[in-house]
Amino acid sequence: MIDNHQNLTEKSRDQMLSGSAWMTAGSILSRFLGAVYIIPWGIWFGNYFFQANALYGLGYNIYSFFLIAAIAGIPSAIAKQVAHYNALNEYGVGVRLYKRGLVLAIATGVICAVILYFGAPLIDGGNPNVIPVLHSLAWAILIIPTMSLTRGYFQGYQQMAPSAISQFVEQLARVAYMLLTAFIMMRVLHGSWVNAVSQSTFAAFIGAVAGLATLGVYYFRRREDFRQLVLSSNNEIHVEAKQLYQEIIAQAVPFIILGAGITIFMLIDQFTFFKIMRMATDYNYATLSDLYAMFAVNSNKLIMITVSLSSALAITAVPMLSEALTSGDNVEIRKQNSNVMALFMFVMIPAALVMPQLPDRLTGSSMAPLIRHSALIF
Repeated sequence: MIDNHQNLTEKSRDQMLSGSAWMTAGSILSRFLGAVYIIPWGIWFGNYFFQANALYGLGYNIYSFFLIAAIAGIPSAIAKQVAHYNALNEYGVGVRLYKRGLVLAIATGVICAVILYFGAPLIDGGNPNVIPVLHSLAWAILIIPTMSLTRGYFQGYQQMAPSAISQFVEQLARVAYMLLTAFIMMRVLHGSWVNAVSQSTFAAFIGAVAGLATLGVYYFRRREDFRQLVLSSNNEIHVEAKQLYQEIIAQAVPFIILGAGITIFMLIDQFTFFKIMRMATDYNYATLSDLYAMFAVNSNKLIMITVSLSSALAITAVPMLSEALTSGDNVEIRKQNSNVMALFMFVMIPAALVMPQLPDRLTGSSMAPLIRHSALIF
């Protein structure tokens, strides 16, 4: 009995380390690309760099809020509930759960995309340049909820590689499209910097298509395995469609609350920064845009590299904890919590200590104080 429990503990530890490794690698590589692209991107925008980056950030903050509303915590809820039913050997219920979640994801994606596209003039904050940026971002909201839901389905099976690899492919395609269009529009065609920014934000749609296609390849490669698991299930539990929707929504609410926090704070900054600075200074709008880019956009790209690591650990832990809870294994739950906290401290404490020491070399002296202060959030 003791040997069996030790074997289960070692297996769960291996799954935790393997899953964390995949998700951490995917997050680091994706965030690294998201931080490094700014170098050539900024060079090609030239004197418009800070204004372009500020416009990019203004659009992305609003887009992030709508994306949270569209995703609605469903992927994490699906991962948790699929792991729950898999632990009961009811793989068929997990499949039905995914299909019902897919309906919700498509519906919320379409609704939020339509609201963002047609409501852009009402939420542009008085800056008409934000409108085409929001129009270009609305297309991504159509696809990303479905992509995120599919990642959650794989995570429910504790298969983290598809999520991590699709995340990297998504970011790679996004950055490639951003750089290509920025170079062509700013250096070859000498076009409008606002249009170039709009193409850079449209890259979110290109990346989403690439990420979803990657997940599709993984699914079709493993669909026979999924089918065999369903056939070998107990198939004793029948859950009505209404109950499945209730489970998804009930499990999604905590993830919505947690996920919306940072975005809401960034939106508060966005809609108050310019008003406060106009009252406190006599700077023109171009100068305020430059300051906003340094305050809320540039430094945040580096900070989010480290923050994403904690998210990767949480994504790995949720389905494993759900499985242990379903099995009633309190010892395993305690061990999982200990493993998560140990990995979290191992990564985040060094990051919080090192980041304040490097800002001058990483970003230049103008953003160094912002990086140092932001590191305190760790």
